[in-house]
Amino acid sequence: MIFGQNLGRQTEKAKQGILRYIWDRKLREGDKIPSQTELCRHLQIGCATLDRAVKALVQDGVLEARRRVGVFVRNAKPEGLPGRSIGIVGLLLDAPHMFNWSLAYAVQDALQKNGCECTMFPFREEYRDTPEFSDFPGLEYAVSQKLVHGLISISDFYAEKLLPGLDEAGLKVCFCGPPSHVESGIFLDSVGFMIRGLDELREAGYRMPRILIGPGPLRCFSLPRLAEYLAGWPECPVPLDAMYLEGYGLESGHRLADAFLRMPPERRPDSVVIGDDIIAQGFFSELVREQGRRIDYLPPAVCLRNRKAPIDFPCREVIDYEIDSRELAEGAVEQLLNRLRGAESVPSLRWIPPLRLTPESVQLKPAANRD
Repeated sequence: MIFGQNLGRQTEKAKQGILRYIWDRKLREGDKIPSQTELCRHLQIGCATLDRAVKALVQDGVLEARRRVGVFVRNAKPEGLPGRSIGIVGLLLDAPHMFNWSLAYAVQDALQKNGCECTMFPFREEYRDTPEFSDFPGLEYAVSQKLVHGLISISDFYAEKLLPGLDEAGLKVCFCGPPSHVESGIFLDSVGFMIRGLDELREAGYRMPRILIGPGPLRCFSLPRLAEYLAGWPECPVPLDAMYLEGYGLESGHRLADAFLRMPPERRPDSVVIGDDIIAQGFFSELVREQGRRIDYLPPAVCLRNRKAPIDFPCREVIDYEIDSRELAEGAVEQLLNRLRGAESVPSLRWIPPLRLTPESVQLKPAANRD
């Protein structure tokens, strides 16, 4: 973990320690740093090492030494001199994962704004349900050599596969993005979105909805809450196992559209809640393609979108909710850095609800008034 210019490993670590101190205490230009004795105690290093590190940071323009007065901050946010190295685990390299991409780069941006260097550890190939260290090139080596101070995962971990090794290394981990199998992190409230979507459809008089959602560990979060919701909606005749449909990418949207078109018209879903904009694109484009010039079936929808990667699809009536990947990323970075700083009472779990992008004045056409 040497970011400087070959001043020696201990001196470079001391430089990082001073930079972390400046970032963690949110010092500003002109603020005085602690005395040599206090910094040596805080960083657990010797006076000679600290003296070399301070001189190097003075030369880098980060600190300013004033004779008989002390050492002061000259540049509180220097570029290219990180205080910590954080790994971002779980970037998916295949095209359908646009939200995963935007989240990865939002996390990277948030870390850099907090004085951290970032290292990406993408999946070696495609996403696996039970990933191991070997699925992320370079991760096991970085952890064993202590080349990273912490990790932010934007894909799911299975605790029994990866977390024991990370715990043994004393590494802090924060999970960010869709719900995970673990019980801590900054997560998108996908279930809350589904229930809000069903509310929108219910208020407009629709009674035969379907939920189209991407794959992942959502069932353990979704099904109990959705079952409770449906128990209070006796007018809806669709059982939960038929309503809740998981899929992946454009192909899944195509298959669902084909399946709905093969149903007798009176049994087709009268509305959909779609928690993945790639599925939505495949679903609606296939409905239009299959029906040709005369489009008789195009159900109203409540759709979850990615703010950073807007996708257009043909739909007469749609209510859009959106995910702000930046909010998820900033929450994860804040949580991880607070843990690394040893802050007490750091919340272990936070759900971020999607926001309604469509103005509140715009509502779905009532079911009774549809053509």
